[in-house]
Amino acid sequence: MKKQNRKKVNVKRVKTIAALLLVAAIVLTGAACRRDETLKSDTAQASQAAESEKPTQLLVEFDKLKGRWVRPDGGYVLELKELLPENRISAAYYNPSPINVGESKIYKENGFTKLFIKMQDQNYPGSTYTLIYDTENDKLCGIYYQATYGQQFQVEFTRMPPE
Repeated sequence: MKKQNRKKVNVKRVKTIAALLLVAAIVLTGAACRRDETLKSDTAQASQAAESEKPTQLLVEFDKLKGRWVRPDGGYVLELKELLPENRISAAYYNPSPINVGESKIYKENGFTKLFIKMQDQNYPGSTYTLIYDTENDKLCGIYYQATYGQQFQVEFTRMPPE
């Protein structure tokens, strides 16, 4: 009789452990999915916000940002050339060679002027900058998302003198 009770207890233990492992796997999978959804949501919000802005207001804001900006921590250069329809921006990115900019937009959010830059090039597929213009210090500050490694970094760009 004692052997049967032990077997029942062991079976129950194994089932309990298996159930806990299954729950843990589901929770971890859900957390990873939410992280990806958050990144996608941020990108979608930037696109939606850019589409809803008044062109005249953004033209004034863009004129403040037009020019070349450098990241002091690595010499990367972001050049903002022209405001295009649908709040898109003609932009270039250099490291120090040109890196293809696949998408670039300007938008207003919570009273701040923001930029969204997405690169599409070798070693940069889907890497993005989400930047806020700091009017007091004349800087672009924000987050660089390095898509290849799934990492985010705080960055800032300072204005370069005109050529």
